[in-house]
Amino acid sequence: MLSLLWCLFGIGAGIIFGIIPGAGPFLAIASLYSILLYGTPVDILIFYVSLLITCNYMNSITGILYGIPGDAAAAVTAHHGHRLLLKGEGHMAVSSNAVSSTIGTMFAVGLFLFFLPSIYDVFKFYNSTVQVVIISVAIILLTLTSHQSLWKTILLFMFGGVLAKIGFDNLTHKTWGTFGIDYLTLGIPFSAVMIGLYVLPEVLKFHKKDFSDRQKITKFGYSPKTIPSTLVGSFVGFWCGLVPGVTNILGSYLSAGFFKSDLNKIASAESANNSGALSSLLPLIILGIPIVTSEILIFYLVASKGFVFNLESLSLFSNVLYYIPFVVLTCLILSWVGFNYLALITEIYKKHKTLFSISILFIITFVSLSIYPLTEWLLICLFSLCAIGYTIRDWNTFPVLYGYFLTDLFWDNLMRVIVIYT
Repeated sequence: MLSLLWCLFGIGAGIIFGIIPGAGPFLAIASLYSILLYGTPVDILIFYVSLLITCNYMNSITGILYGIPGDAAAAVTAHHGHRLLLKGEGHMAVSSNAVSSTIGTMFAVGLFLFFLPSIYDVFKFYNSTVQVVIISVAIILLTLTSHQSLWKTILLFMFGGVLAKIGFDNLTHKTWGTFGIDYLTLGIPFSAVMIGLYVLPEVLKFHKKDFSDRQKITKFGYSPKTIPSTLVGSFVGFWCGLVPGVTNILGSYLSAGFFKSDLNKIASAESANNSGALSSLLPLIILGIPIVTSEILIFYLVASKGFVFNLESLSLFSNVLYYIPFVVLTCLILSWVGFNYLALITEIYKKHKTLFSISILFIITFVSLSIYPLTEWLLICLFSLCAIGYTIRDWNTFPVLYGYFLTDLFWDNLMRVIVIYT
């Protein structure tokens, strides 16, 4: 019964943070971090999966209504869904989003259960050498698929990598980039990088967006012709979700590129988004490798409870799967039948954008300060990186986050490979 409450808690958080532009799972977890500390590892995972699935449904509501994606993975639906809305076919965009998201989620669950008996055979080859290759491919793909100048993407990626390497290296037991400054041996806190170089620019971008008048969806409809594109998206998204740095974002873009019509693009992108979001949990649960930013917080939360990430932990994670059909059914009803009612949340955000923007930044900053042991160092990093983030607020700063995590992950595995083969 208590676990069901955590599931409902995740759904509720997913509704709010999914609809508000620029929020999403990371801000939800960061804002509710102190509450999540009271949960068991399984309860936290149930909350996270419920939150993740719900956010993936809800972020398309703002996208279809206003053409503003709730996050990067919802960009395809925002672009093509809003275009359908303006043509008077918004009901088709809504149904395609809801049904395809449901199919994509259940497709991932089905594949997970299918591979569960032989999951060890799949992941025993996932050694350091393979990780170096996969991460290298992911870095190249992310760089080439960025929607901005190549030099900006490369610069931001390298900047994120430099920030990640500053401080004491647990592998070599040496410091790098500290210039004799004691504070720098602690490294640059991820929360400061996230707030200053990603959250702040994103909040400022959405704050400048002009919301058009909301149009109500007055009828229902669904096209069975989207089923093939939905299945293709589910398959592509699942395997993209397993690749560090690629996840559901590239899976969403990649699968949508296979089709021409707006409706099929939405179907393939949303099914890939939801399928990839779930499959990306496997490297976290089995190998302890967080792939997306929200998984970093989940990793710290459950690890602090004594949870060990390995193949044996799959038995615990499999208990989470029983809640997914309930979450999916709830989200299907909410995002299809209750579309117009949920749109009211976006209306409130539209009228009070400044208050929401300040609140989001304040909450996540306050939580970060309460968690990080050395407040003054975090504040120094926050002010410095916020100044940089404000300067490049019009850039797509997402490569900084990938650079921060992938560079460190790539470097550690590369060092192991060098040791093994020399």
